[in-house]
Order: sequence, then structure tokens, then C-alpha cells
Amino acid sequence: MIWQGPGVSRVRHPCLLLSGGVDSALVARFLIEAGTPPTGLFVDYGQPAAKAEAHASTAIAAAFGLSRECVTIGGLSVPSSGEIIGRNDLLIAVARAAAPGRDVALGVHGGTGYADCSPEHRDAWQSLLDAQHGGAVRLLAPLLHLTKPEVLALAVDGSIPLGLTHSCEAGDTACGRCRSCLDRAILDARA
Repeated sequence: MIWQGPGVSRVRHPCLLLSGGVDSALVARFLIEAGTPPTGLFVDYGQPAAKAEAHASTAIAAAFGLSRECVTIGGLSVPSSGEIIGRNDLLIAVARAAAPGRDVALGVHGGTGYADCSPEHRDAWQSLLDAQHGGAVRLLAPLLHLTKPEVLALAVDGSIPLGLTHSCEAGDTACGRCRSCLDRAILDARA
């Protein structure tokens, strides 16, 4: 198991931000292996691939035997692809509101260059959670120390249902051009 370290044994039925992609499916697997199956939470914030992601997150939750909830947020202006500034902040805040008092898990990984996919960002959120909950709630990001190629290497071992995942950020059908589609092409070549 890749996810080890102090405190793993005290995780309590976390809320997993389950996007329907490879990263969140891999985190679901890690949590299940750790004996702490999560509740999946899909957030529809108006992203171009919301329909396909929602379908994928439902299918992944079913494949792993997890419950899944959905929250819809309207009124946001979302670009068709690329970095969405503050997206992970929004998702973490929604998960905290949807599952108060529970640990929050998400599938961010290193090497992206995005500020909200960094150890500093995770640590800042953890400081906020500690101030509000006295250390009782944790932000779990077990892929944070991995690069995308390392995540993809873990994903091809057959332990996650790759065929159920969705990897295009530009829409419900793979565009073949966005960063997620390019990563998916690498994954498919390895599988």
C-alpha cells in the first residue's frame, strides 16, 4: 500500500471528492485498503464534463460498493479547459459543508504546478481545519507526493475500474487535446 504514515489508522469514514477520474478512483481504493471506505461526493459546479463525470463517479462508487452523494452549485463561470483558479478550495469547502466533522479526501497529485495541488495548500487547509475542529478533522491527499506518471503507474495494476473513469476536462466526450486526455492516452498505452 502506498498510503502509509502517522494517523492513517485514525481516519473515520471520510468524505471523498469523487470526480469520476483516475485520481479519485485510486484514492477510493487506498481508503478501502486502509479499512476506511469513504462516502463519495460528486460536485457539479458547472464544469464542461459534469454529465460524464457524474456518470463515472456513480459507476466507480457502485464498483467499489460505496455510497455516493451529489452537490450542485450554480452561477460559476467555468473555462472550457485548463486550470480553474480556486477549484480545489471550492470542492474542499463543499465537502466540509456536506459532511461536517468528517475527514475530507481528494485526489490531488504533485507535479502540476497548480498552487492548489501543493503541500503548502494542503497544509494551509489543515491549519484552518485544526483551528475550527481542534485537530479532529483532516484533509487527506494521499497522492500529493506523487507525479502524474507515478499515479498512472499505480492505476494500471487492475485494482481500479479504469473503464468506468472519465478523463476529459473539456466535455463529456474525450477531446484528445486537453491535459487530462493526453494523460489518459499515456494510461491507455500502459494498460
